[in-house]
Amino acid sequence: MEGLQQLLYLHGVGYDYVKYTGEHVVFDHKTREQALRACGIDTHDERRIEEKIYQLDIAQWQSVVEPVSLVDELSGSLAIKVPEHSRIFTGLLSIPSLDIDYRFDTSQCKVSGEYRYKGTNYLEIQVPLPSMPIGYHDAEITLPLGKFETQIWTTPKQCYRAQSHKQVGVSTQLYTIKSARNLGIGDFRDLEELIVCSAKAGCDFVLLNPLHLLFNDEPDRASPYSPNHRGLINPLYIAVDNCRWVENNTEFTIALQQAFTALEAHKRQPYIDYTVVSETKYALLSLSYRVFLTEANDTDKLAFSDFKLKNKALLKVLANDDFSLFCQWLAAVQLESCQRAAKDSNMAIGLINDLAVGCAKDGLEYTRNSALYATDAHVGAPPDPWAQNGQDWGLPALDPIKIRHDKFEFFKSLVKSNLNRVGGLRIDHVMALRRLWWCLQLESGVSGCYVYYPFEHLLAVLKIESNLSKSIVIGEDLGVVPPEVVSAMKESSLLGNILFYFEKDEHGRFVNSQKLRKDTILMIANHDVPPFKGWWGANDLLLKQTYNLLSKTDFEKESADRHIQKQLLIEWLNEHQQFGFDVHSDSKAIYQALLAVLALSPAHLLCLQLDDLDQQILPVNIPGTDKEYPNWRRRLDHTVPEMFSNHTDFIKNLTQLRTSHE
Repeated sequence: MEGLQQLLYLHGVGYDYVKYTGEHVVFDHKTREQALRACGIDTHDERRIEEKIYQLDIAQWQSVVEPVSLVDELSGSLAIKVPEHSRIFTGLLSIPSLDIDYRFDTSQCKVSGEYRYKGTNYLEIQVPLPSMPIGYHDAEITLPLGKFETQIWTTPKQCYRAQSHKQVGVSTQLYTIKSARNLGIGDFRDLEELIVCSAKAGCDFVLLNPLHLLFNDEPDRASPYSPNHRGLINPLYIAVDNCRWVENNTEFTIALQQAFTALEAHKRQPYIDYTVVSETKYALLSLSYRVFLTEANDTDKLAFSDFKLKNKALLKVLANDDFSLFCQWLAAVQLESCQRAAKDSNMAIGLINDLAVGCAKDGLEYTRNSALYATDAHVGAPPDPWAQNGQDWGLPALDPIKIRHDKFEFFKSLVKSNLNRVGGLRIDHVMALRRLWWCLQLESGVSGCYVYYPFEHLLAVLKIESNLSKSIVIGEDLGVVPPEVVSAMKESSLLGNILFYFEKDEHGRFVNSQKLRKDTILMIANHDVPPFKGWWGANDLLLKQTYNLLSKTDFEKESADRHIQKQLLIEWLNEHQQFGFDVHSDSKAIYQALLAVLALSPAHLLCLQLDDLDQQILPVNIPGTDKEYPNWRRRLDHTVPEMFSNHTDFIKNLTQLRTSHE
């Protein structure tokens, strides 16, 4: 049916894509139809198909303004659509929040589009607007045709950029941090210590794992990338000993000491037992809440009340459970304190938060917003060298049409809540702003295709919120990135992400450091690949073999390939400077030489992983595993002060190298 093909296009269901091999792949028609059915459309009902086409195409031209109007901050004009026979008129734009009443004459307005339907010609004309501040402004347009409402998004050309000089920072999975005072899991007080230590070494930022709310009733669901709700904070990161109202409370002091004693043996283990930690911390948080209600001062009680009032819409998902609201407030207060410590320590950026690409299909975020999601469609990834059959991440997929209906409030809320109280935001799988791979169940088995999203609007939200909060934005763009996303990121000052392990030329050699991209955060490794010491010693391959994730044949093949990669790295180092290393050289010496070379690269941000400073060999996560390996649990071996006592001078040298080669 011709109508069905048109609807597939209008709904954003992709037709084809270029595979990682360079092969041009056209999606199976049944797969594309299933994507539409997942959005609640009966693909066999021709009348329904025509209705949807009308709504998504023709009706857009018969509406004078769209619910959301994107307006460029510097050369802004408002797009309105009118029948050609009504093209010349005087109109009034009213924006009460800005005290604007602006009259305009369309006789001089440029025509930017044209559409014909049933004998009527419709024109899109651009109405020049007065200067308006960055943000979202509810507006009313009065025309001879009537009154119409729109929300004007005054959008800057670029995301916010902090200082232009090259910077060094560290990344950490917060829960892995070891300290004498924490309760078996890294917390915000540990984070503050990390900020102070790294700032003294000359660092300008600390990149975090997603801090999203997980499942307190199922503590073993530990992945920060499959959260309960991305707009809320995991209370396990609260430092329970860092609250004024419990400082002199005898009951709490005794309970805290008992908790330390009970967890003493557990804290020596290499992996976190989330059941033990969660039971302990939630018991102490509950006690802290009870003490707060009776002993907190008026200032703290007023601050809690204000928090609930200002975040009413977001916190509504917690069903007005006051203890849960208390935990969110306390987490927000402590996170904000950490960012304040970063700025007080003269960090240019401070904390960089991480926004996961999706949420769990049985979590609060999904259940409270289920009307915005497709049914029976999961987010995943197409086939690649590491997953020949593709990946199903098990995350529910947002319907690209439905997220428009509330003027993108859902996405705005997510971005705002994750940019609050920090200096930057990393967007996991930034390509999702443009397209997502949907995994769909067909009678013949699981299939998949790309579905496209309103990229311009989602990108506008990032640019607006970034500038309003004066926070940078990083897009994790590892993998196959559509060219339009590459160009938009560059134009929008949205930083990319480089993993050194993956940065190779067409011959499989590591790319010369001077040819690396400028507008990026550059790191050797992240949470999805082994720490450098583990990579150099092939410990990750041995670990996979231990957990039966590699056959003997595959182990031998990958071990041989790793030896080649090590030789290529030695060659790469010697191209930059004759270090005199070989494949048997000490991993720490290789690591430091590698960073010294990368420090001179054009990359705007250079990020050192805390796992590497700790000389870890165990990964924090092995992609593609769930029960096989204890993902998201591995602790660091040393405390933050111990790590920085051995590396402060080294990091200072890196910062000096960077600033001396601007």
